[in-house]
Amino acid sequence: MRKVVVILLALVFVVGVSSIGYSRGGYKKSHGDKKFDEKVMMKLHLAMMNKDELELSDNQISKIKSLKVNTKKDLIKKNADIEILAVDIMSGLWAEKIDTRSINQLIDKKYNIKKEKAKALIAVCADLQKILSKNQKESLKEIMKAKFKDKKDYHKGKKECNKK
Repeated sequence: MRKVVVILLALVFVVGVSSIGYSRGGYKKSHGDKKFDEKVMMKLHLAMMNKDELELSDNQISKIKSLKVNTKKDLIKKNADIEILAVDIMSGLWAEKIDTRSINQLIDKKYNIKKEKAKALIAVCADLQKILSKNQKESLKEIMKAKFKDKKDYHKGKKECNKK
């Protein structure tokens, strides 16, 4: 009896510790693409916020504004599609009999959208590079380095951007 109690207590402890780790981010969806989203949007935002320092022309400002708005809209759509597919996948897993073929198709769709999103963000970076001159690119890089010395500053800056 004593062994059973000890085993149960050990099991409760392991489950409790793992659930604490889960609740604190021990197991979360990949943030690799999320951080890339944030970095691209922050770069566009900083270019706009420092347009005088970068000496952007009216044409450059217009192009960057358009790029920023279109990118934000595209990210919202793609992220919503990804979340919806994640819910559909979980719903399929809750079924009494799991249809692996349909769930695999949903997984393929989800990761195709993630792939499209990553490629679109690369295209945005390339477009921004085409808009800026060499000196402006260097200045923007320095602005980003100065603004975000460490992660706390990065997230603080992100919150400031979202307020505007």
